Amino acid sequence: MQITSVVNQKGGVGKTSLSVGTAAALAERGRRVLLVDLDPQGHATTEMLGLSEVAADQPSLAKALAKTWKGPIEELVVPHPRSNLGRGGALDVVPTSPGMFDLIRRLDSFRVPGWQLARVIQFANYDHCVIDCPPALDVLTNNALAASHGILVPVQPDKTSIRALRLLADQVRYVEQTVGRQPLSWFGLVPSLYRRPISHYAAAALQEMYDFGIPMLSHLPLGVVMNEAAAHGVPVTTYAPETLQALSFREIAETLDSYLEQNAAPAVVPADEEFVFEDFISEVAVARNVNDNGARKGLYDLLPKKPNRPRS
Repeated sequence: MQITSVVNQKGGVGKTSLSVGTAAALAERGRRVLLVDLDPQGHATTEMLGLSEVAADQPSLAKALAKTWKGPIEELVVPHPRSNLGRGGALDVVPTSPGMFDLIRRLDSFRVPGWQLARVIQFANYDHCVIDCPPALDVLTNNALAASHGILVPVQPDKTSIRALRLLADQVRYVEQTVGRQPLSWFGLVPSLYRRPISHYAAAALQEMYDFGIPMLSHLPLGVVMNEAAAHGVPVTTYAPETLQALSFREIAETLDSYLEQNAAPAVVPADEEFVFEDFISEVAVARNVNDNGARKGLYDLLPKKPNRPRS
């Protein structure tokens, strides 16, 4: 399964539209596709695809990432029933849930945050997994980057997107070094949400983005068809298959499929951390020293004391 994160910490650049449209175009090509809605706002789940959030008492992605639920990923998946599918294709969704908002704090408490998402999705039986990331360089985005083979980056052709792209490149390098994984592939930049004809300012910004040396994929200019498709809870490739946006999604899907056929090596997901008693004792000792102003510094204070025997 090829895992692709759609990522940009800058909000309002079309991440969710790109995630949903690309996933749908891959399914239309006959690929089995899993779309993971990692954004706590859940626009891919509710606004774009017309699905419901997971009920609080049901298994959810938030519970799986926090390890309060440890069942198979198949129990988290919801099929999208209103998409055009090619022969053998599927478009399934891991929807958002209310617990996603609290998840960042809980993941930060793990000893080495970064591999939780990879462990949840690593045995999913699909050709492609597309992850819709939140608009932040936080622990959720880091989890997506650690799990992915490569990234798609939607960008608006303006100066603020150039700075955001530099920050994202720094974050990608940080995650690669922190979790000790192979370098991610940059599948491409997708210029989006601009008005046609393109202005001189936007064209100059695009030219500066070309200098990053990252492939520039099909453009996704503004169009009311994107909003109309979302209002009907279906992807653009199904709602308006002959539009420029639908054709662009198909070209992007073809690019991702070409990487899949190269059989790129996946990230090596390490085994889950085992409980180490010595580490636990050390952590408790540090916590006690902080809380009692250092009055107790020895690990022997944590051990049970034998009762004093009366002298004979």
